[in-house]
Amino acid sequence: MTDQRLGQVVLFSGLTLVGAGFAVSALGYGVLLPESRIGPGFLPLVAGGLLAVLSALLLVEQLRRPGQAEAERGTDDFGRSPAQRMWILRRVFALLPAALLVVPVVGMVTAFGLLVLVISTWLERRRVLPALALSAVSAAAMHVIFAVVLRVPLPTGVFGF
Repeated sequence: MTDQRLGQVVLFSGLTLVGAGFAVSALGYGVLLPESRIGPGFLPLVAGGLLAVLSALLLVEQLRRPGQAEAERGTDDFGRSPAQRMWILRRVFALLPAALLVVPVVGMVTAFGLLVLVISTWLERRRVLPALALSAVSAAAMHVIFAVVLRVPLPTGVFGF
């Protein structure tokens, strides 16, 4: 097994465990409330369950597939090699704890918007104005979905949202 293939097996195994952990812990928040309302644990249950199932499927595929040479894999639609894609993935996993650390200061919505902006501009090399628009729409959607529709209290920071 090559180093890259071993890395993918470890990654998919970890994502399966993380997703399952989110799904199980979501049950403690209440998935359904009285009067058939969606509870605060519904979205983590669905997201964690999907992450666990899809990661497990990718893990099984990775374990069943015969090894391929690195040159056979080629590039993706954006011209990135497997090594470049792995570089981006590692940076995203490094950025997630950094975003969580700034949540108490700037709030959940702003931290999420900043995370999307950094990933879009630094890792995906998108232009600044479209990346700003994407991050603003993502942050607004997060606020509407969680705070308005689901009425889940999100951590607020100095900006009050």
